[in-house]
Amino acid sequence: MRIGYLSLKERQEGEYVQHMAKEASKLGYEFVQFTPFNIQPATEEIMGWKYIAETEQWEKTTFEIPNYIYDRCFYSPSIKSKQAKPIVDWLKKRKDITFLGYGLPGKWETYQALATDESLNPYIPKTKKLLHLAVFFEELRKTRKLVIKPIHGSRGINIYFITLSAYSISVSTQKQKEVIETVYETRDEFFEWLQPIVESKGYVYQNYLDLQTKSREAFDLRILLQKNEKGEWQAVGKGIRIGQPNSIVANLSAGSNAVPFEEWITQFNQRTALILQQDIETICKQLPITLEKNFLPLFEIGLDLGIDSNQAIWILDVNSKPGRKVLLQTDPSIQQKLYSAPIQYCLHLQSKSKSERSEIK
Repeated sequence: MRIGYLSLKERQEGEYVQHMAKEASKLGYEFVQFTPFNIQPATEEIMGWKYIAETEQWEKTTFEIPNYIYDRCFYSPSIKSKQAKPIVDWLKKRKDITFLGYGLPGKWETYQALATDESLNPYIPKTKKLLHLAVFFEELRKTRKLVIKPIHGSRGINIYFITLSAYSISVSTQKQKEVIETVYETRDEFFEWLQPIVESKGYVYQNYLDLQTKSREAFDLRILLQKNEKGEWQAVGKGIRIGQPNSIVANLSAGSNAVPFEEWITQFNQRTALILQQDIETICKQLPITLEKNFLPLFEIGLDLGIDSNQAIWILDVNSKPGRKVLLQTDPSIQQKLYSAPIQYCLHLQSKSKSERSEIK
């Protein structure tokens, strides 16, 4: 069996891939890594990197397309991403290849799917697609605060917090550790800024949620859900991300700190903590099931939850190609489990027939 790690950049996530390759080699499986651009169109062979167990080194060589592919391609509006996507879509349609997970569409489709589930709907912020200036502004007049998010965004990039006051409209966004605020004194000036965003048809907007600590730091809860060696969903770990003072997003790339969930929840009394944990458990149990009813099978999910000042929980983001940094910082003991999980799930898939694999949820 050949297991392939697929990414847009060569030798991406080096340490993680190295450990996965070791796990695969212990079981006698070949482990390779490649990009969509390494595939030779004429021969369908790949010029990529193969792990050599004896030396624990990587050798650049030619090999056939792997039986199982762990897709870690992170798409963006870049030309490279647009060129790669049709190649990956072609791989996904092949009958002789099984992907560990087939990924999720953008935020809009994901929110719509989750909102159809009665048990999840209460945790979904009111979300609309940003398509008309006038409609958006009318909503802003009612609520005074709205948040604009890119449909295919990640790491808190290009999220805008809009606030309408008596005499102006302010737009705040965070670039790495810096919060940048722009104030527009007229509606026309604001519309001039907003028009290209609307025309892109690539954004949604939501009601503003007060998701800050008592010290006014942005924070959220990151949960990693994965399928285990039996193909069953489980929560592998939880970690709280707390932003810098006066931050508006809690991503690590914006300078946030990671705190263990067990430590963070001790601030609440026993009853409140129990209710929070029950809500989180409900979401973790039902969310993967709902997603796989609406989309193709998945292997892992990064789930970002917000907890507002009333201790209400909100589903902020769902990512089918999550990072692991928060979990490793808050609980290093799960490192080995994270490294071996993709290989163990491959073994589960291998035990199923092709027809069974296509139905795995």
